[in-house]
Amino acid sequence: MKLFLGLAVLLVARPLLADDAPIVVTFDHDPAGQPPSTFEPVVGDWYVTDLAGARGLMVDGSRWRQGVPSANLADQARRLYGERYAEFLDGVKAFAFFPLAVYTGECPSGDLALSVRFYPQAGRIDQGAGLAWSIAQDGSYLGARANALEDNLLFFRVVRGKRTILDTVRGVQTATRTWHTLKVTLHGRALSVSLDGEEFLKRESEAPPSGRCGLWSKADSQVLFDDFSVGRAP
Repeated sequence: MKLFLGLAVLLVARPLLADDAPIVVTFDHDPAGQPPSTFEPVVGDWYVTDLAGARGLMVDGSRWRQGVPSANLADQARRLYGERYAEFLDGVKAFAFFPLAVYTGECPSGDLALSVRFYPQAGRIDQGAGLAWSIAQDGSYLGARANALEDNLLFFRVVRGKRTILDTVRGVQTATRTWHTLKVTLHGRALSVSLDGEEFLKRESEAPPSGRCGLWSKADSQVLFDDFSVGRAP
């Protein structure tokens, strides 16, 4: 897997959430063929493109190969975590199997609501689309994902590139080449995950959310993401 190269250095402060209003990232004003202005694609090939009637952020695993590090990953980690970037660098490059694009804005701690529309286009091994949160300086994070090839929903933890599945819900229909909406809500440790407006998973998480958030995928998935929303859980 190739780690994306060449983002410009961030020279402005990260945008803050205004009150409880969510921020919605549409990618409509990002140039096609380029990485997005609001995410750092630290693992995998990510670029803005037009597909299925929308301009969104594509994760493209068509050239996926296991564990190909990027010479510029250190620069991306430094932009995300400042001078304390070394732990994050070690964590995400340990096993580059899971594409990850980290949102550069603020993600609320304590109560968090994330959602994204996604369009699974292709992938022989996987067509995984997920949300990640509590992305820490050591590169660890929590996530939830749907997969059009498996029709299940997973809640998982990733530490030093190794994923541990914490919960699985089977029989979750996620058709290929169809738009879907994945939503994660956390009130402290109370976690809810829904797909297309239906709640499929409800349980306690290991801790309230903290740290950064972003978009997640796996292996050779080719998935378009749009309308990424982040805010405080109501």
